[in-house]
Amino acid sequence: MLKILSKKKFKINLSWLLFDKLFRASANIFLTIFLARNLGPDNFGILNYLLAILFLFISISSLGVNPVLINKIVKNKKNNINSLINAYYLRFITSIICYLIFLLIINHLNKNIIYLNYSLIIGLIIILKSCEVLFSYFEAKSLLKYIVISQSFGFFISALVILYSVINGLDNIYIYYALVLDLIIVFILINIFYFFNFNDQFYNFDFFIIKDLILKSLPVLISSLSIILYMRIDQIMIKEMLNEYQLGIYSVSVRYIEIFHFIPKIIIISILPMLLVSKEYNLKLYNLNKLINKFSFVIIFLIFISTDFLIPIIFSDIYTESIMVTKILSLSLFFVYLGVINEHWYVSKNLQKFYAINVSLGALLNIVLNYLFISHFGLKGAAYATLLTYVFIIFLFDSLNKETRVLLKIKLNSIFKI
Repeated sequence: MLKILSKKKFKINLSWLLFDKLFRASANIFLTIFLARNLGPDNFGILNYLLAILFLFISISSLGVNPVLINKIVKNKKNNINSLINAYYLRFITSIICYLIFLLIINHLNKNIIYLNYSLIIGLIIILKSCEVLFSYFEAKSLLKYIVISQSFGFFISALVILYSVINGLDNIYIYYALVLDLIIVFILINIFYFFNFNDQFYNFDFFIIKDLILKSLPVLISSLSIILYMRIDQIMIKEMLNEYQLGIYSVSVRYIEIFHFIPKIIIISILPMLLVSKEYNLKLYNLNKLINKFSFVIIFLIFISTDFLIPIIFSDIYTESIMVTKILSLSLFFVYLGVINEHWYVSKNLQKFYAINVSLGALLNIVLNYLFISHFGLKGAAYATLLTYVFIIFLFDSLNKETRVLLKIKLNSIFKI
């Protein structure tokens, strides 16, 4: 197994992945700052509100099939294309249905016509993202460069259009067109890379394959949907319970903290292959947890001492109300880092169902807490609800089952034996 790590193909694949994470994280930082400064809290709030609901429907339309397809392609090299193409058909059809439901919900919740106009455009992303089914083929074949090239080029062109439209004072609707343009480019390129280079054969719609995919991917769908729900529901509820302006203020805090989310992802991408084949898996995981805890504490400390002057400088004085919320949300980095670093443990022990249960319960808890806390504490309440939800997901839920208490012990020891 260790020989895999020294293979040229593995190193190239890892390089592409690291480049993608670093490039997109860096570019997203600048684009978020640019939009927040130029749109103002109200319009920035509307954008984040629509994106929050959009991500929920993207998660639903994905059906969780990609991990299942990757497993099929890796294990069965001869008979996997039929499943891949049928999954593509399924997701495309499901995406169209989700797009229509997305429009109905937006129209029902918001009487202002501007919401419907924007959602008609940005909702197309749900359909365009059906091409992500093909990502599973490239991931299984260690050909991530095709995914990275498609996404990076799409993001780059989209960002240029957004910059141009804002600088030249064009209507905000062009920002939504630009966001869709990103996915149009990805859709075209990823289909070209797959069908012209790897397979030009089309398959009939097979209900037996579809049924098998749905049954196997259901736990993944529940997990991914729950994660999106507890990460985005606060923004949706703030808009519904307060207003767009308050959501714009809160969104700056969320986006600012999310800047630091890529750090544990980069670490785990680099270390995971060696960690999984190690004979001292638990010990190395414990040491990795100690390292990431120290890292998160340092970042939280830096955010606490710098936010008071950085937020007004970076996002402008309009967003000074987000300073305290940002400080509260910065504490979530400790839980996020632990979650990212330890998520693979459930898979390695074949205990994915417990992870799915944890995040599902967390999503439901987060909705209840947000309703209670936002009513009493406003934006700070949403931040408190996020922190408390993470406490349950990362620690308390693992204590409820004897099979997951091993991981809980590793996490607790890494904290109190720092």
